Amino acid sequence: MKRSFKIPTGSLKKDRRHSSYTRSSIPSITFSNVPNESHQCDCQMPEGGIAIGNGTREIQLENSTLPGKEAENYENQYRTRKRIPMPSIHHVLIAFIVLIVVVTTVSLAIVLNREPDGVRTQPNILVVIADDLGYNDVGYQGPGDIKTPYIDHLARSSIVLERHYTQPMCSPSRAAMFTGRYPFRYGMSGSRAIYYGSRYGLDLSEYLLPQALKEAKYKTYLLGKWHLGFADWLMTPTRRGFDYFYGTYGGSTTYRTHQSYEGPRAGDGYDLFEDNSTHNGTTVSYTHQVVDDPAPGTFSELLFTEKAVKIITGAQGDVEPFFLVVSYQNPHAPITPMANDVAQNEDIDNENRRKMAGMITSLDYGVGRITSALETTHQLNETIIIFLSDNGGHLMMPSGESLGSSNLPFRGAKCTLYEGGVRTPAFIKIPQFTPVTMNSSVKYNGLFHISDWFPTILKLAQLEPGLKGKQLDGVDHSETFRKLLGGTARHQVKKPRDHVVLDIDPVFNQAAIVQEKYKLIVGKGAIMSFDQVYPLISDESIENDPEIVKNASHYQVSPSIYQEMMDYTQIQVNYSKNPQKCLSLDCMTDALSLFDLSWDFGESNNLTWRFTAEAKELYKTLKSYSNSTFPMVEPQFFEDHNKDAKTEDNVWTPWLLNSTVVKSRK
Repeated sequence: MKRSFKIPTGSLKKDRRHSSYTRSSIPSITFSNVPNESHQCDCQMPEGGIAIGNGTREIQLENSTLPGKEAENYENQYRTRKRIPMPSIHHVLIAFIVLIVVVTTVSLAIVLNREPDGVRTQPNILVVIADDLGYNDVGYQGPGDIKTPYIDHLARSSIVLERHYTQPMCSPSRAAMFTGRYPFRYGMSGSRAIYYGSRYGLDLSEYLLPQALKEAKYKTYLLGKWHLGFADWLMTPTRRGFDYFYGTYGGSTTYRTHQSYEGPRAGDGYDLFEDNSTHNGTTVSYTHQVVDDPAPGTFSELLFTEKAVKIITGAQGDVEPFFLVVSYQNPHAPITPMANDVAQNEDIDNENRRKMAGMITSLDYGVGRITSALETTHQLNETIIIFLSDNGGHLMMPSGESLGSSNLPFRGAKCTLYEGGVRTPAFIKIPQFTPVTMNSSVKYNGLFHISDWFPTILKLAQLEPGLKGKQLDGVDHSETFRKLLGGTARHQVKKPRDHVVLDIDPVFNQAAIVQEKYKLIVGKGAIMSFDQVYPLISDESIENDPEIVKNASHYQVSPSIYQEMMDYTQIQVNYSKNPQKCLSLDCMTDALSLFDLSWDFGESNNLTWRFTAEAKELYKTLKSYSNSTFPMVEPQFFEDHNKDAKTEDNVWTPWLLNSTVVKSRK
């Protein structure tokens, strides 16, 4: 079966409007209307692979085989060998001198952390963050109805993290990833985001991942969503370790007009900026400009993807590695997909689900273009690729609007402490550890928290993880990953994590912890959100249906059970308008729920009464953490959005100077 793929090799600045940026049906893909910047190639689609062409040679991304090397190595492999003459003494002396020079050069290069021929000694690091992507919203999780061929292809040559946990909402998750610390340690716990006009932001005393990599001579880039505060310039990305930022300061903007979307200040201003930080000896200078969209109405995924491709292309041949975070909006509300992307999913009957699929198709194409850019610039085999979602899929807006996401087979959604709210798709591709013969993903079922990316990334970058005087909660998994990719069976690999504290929220009175197969939720678990539940598994059904046990062990369900879940899924509303502060776990005990996640992935069977000892032990561990919970930022910092915030020319920019910053605990 032959597939056609047409790839733009230049900029999309020309004619990037929605009406001219078209895509044909999956898996035949066309980027059209890019004059004199596209090349057509016909590539054979291998089973389990995606063919990608750059117009000059045929390239196949087949499983984990590094693409495009056969054509280049063919001549070298079979070239005619010439007879080598015996060297003279004069030649030997010259060779000896050359050897000394080479050894000296190599030694200096090692000290300088670079090779003599300009080849990087540290890997590039690419992190792709999806926004509100549900567990069941990507194809490789299966069985499902949304097709994501490019994401799936990367997953097939990666370690798939089956128990990747995040925080229940955007800002706390991103804070945990960049700090390597639980958000409750610096007042960012809970199911709340940073709205436009809020003085609330990530504590300036926290040491961030981009800062650590920048100090190690990485070039650091953030494209897309920041969402960690911008009331003061000191809170913005280029002041927090990124050399370059192109994207939105806030958490939710419209995709085409780039206006603030959610919260009390929705629609108040434009949010799309380009910032730089430049180092000149000991001096650092910053530039900031509002991005005038060259093609009004351009979908944000196209803008961020184009910038990523440009950065990757420009990095070809650089000695300094890059740390590139592409933080897409997709598929966060508002659900306003491009028409062509919706058309790719016409087989989905439900309209809301079909629109959601269109948003995810756009995300998938962005991942495909970025991967292609890495391949065509010969950087794919020297770039670690991480893909994850910041929290579970969002099911419904407070207005009642259905968003079409799915977290099946798990209960819950964004803003909840159930698995559907905090357990997300994630994988990591590590070329230096990956065998050439790898043809399917490696599944890892050990606990992994989003804070673990901090030490794991630093270790993979050949750096020592550490914070400046603060407690690191993240755990390094790099050695585990190396062993898994080296062929060690996953049951023989030591799992670095024993437990994960999912949250301690003193405002909405809820907390949760996972330890091996057990999970304890203290409080309601789904306050201020919509809870996706379904009549799932009881003890009797487990005894009567071995298939459920089989699928539950892999956190997947068979097509028949999946369809039954979809048919009976219902939405329940749990909303608290007047949350009360609770500074200890003692006042959260109005509800204790213990679940066995080895089979009850729907969290529908509370086992507290049967396993009292286990529940008490988890509660004890959770309470030990609550003693280090930093008090939440006062309500006026994240609720009083209209008093101090202002916009200039209808554009969001920082409005405070040297604002008071709450110091976090060690």
